[in-house]
Amino acid sequence: MKLLLVFFVSLLFFIGCSPNEEAPRNSDVNVEKNESQIKTIAGLPWYLNMQRGFSRAEKEGKDVIVMIEEDTCKWCKKMKEDTLTDKRIQGKLRQYVLVSIKRSDKSSVKQIPEFDGNIPSFFFMQANKEMIEPVVGYFKADDFLSYMEELEE
Repeated sequence: MKLLLVFFVSLLFFIGCSPNEEAPRNSDVNVEKNESQIKTIAGLPWYLNMQRGFSRAEKEGKDVIVMIEEDTCKWCKKMKEDTLTDKRIQGKLRQYVLVSIKRSDKSSVKQIPEFDGNIPSFFFMQANKEMIEPVVGYFKADDFLSYMEELEE
């Protein structure tokens, strides 16, 4: 009897507790892949693919901000956690299509000839990939806001 009880408990363990749960269908997997093309940084959506970001900018008639960073960069983290979370900065960022790429993503980085390898780097660009203005380094919110306001003039 104990052996039979152990068998059924083991069977439930391997089957799982949700009898209605299905294995992901191919369409579910594709949705996950498409959703992974956008990442939330400082509460705003950032494209992780330059082509998708620039396509979106073209459709919406917006300019683009490309941020080049790395997860291990302390200044990148500080920029994302302190500066980009500032409500005034977020108001300005919403006017752009946002793209975030890693410095280690060589195929994306080479699309920005002005990039010199320093991070964090921000490239304000038109939807046709023409450079408006680059800015490199960590900035406090007030300084980054001043910079963005100067670009609007």
